[in-house]
Amino acid sequence: MKLVDEIYNTFKYHFSADEEDIYPIVFGILESKSKEEIFDHLDELAHEDLAEMVTLYILEQLQKKLAEEGIGRVTLGQDYTEDYLQ
Repeated sequence: MKLVDEIYNTFKYHFSADEEDIYPIVFGILESKSKEEIFDHLDELAHEDLAEMVTLYILEQLQKKLAEEGIGRVTLGQDYTEDYLQ
């Protein structure tokens, strides 16, 4: 995506590979764009890339809902399968 390349080339020396550094920059850039401009950028994406983006968004929203309602478990990459075996 051309927008990703532009952001990367402009801010690559400001990023530390930490989401806390990247998020406000990307959010600020997108906040300044109109809905139509954002859709123009999305039109550049291949179907697979768009599907991945929407998948990540949906997963994040579901995780947020689960956390808000206290449902589920945080595994931090650990396998807790045996916890459920009786």
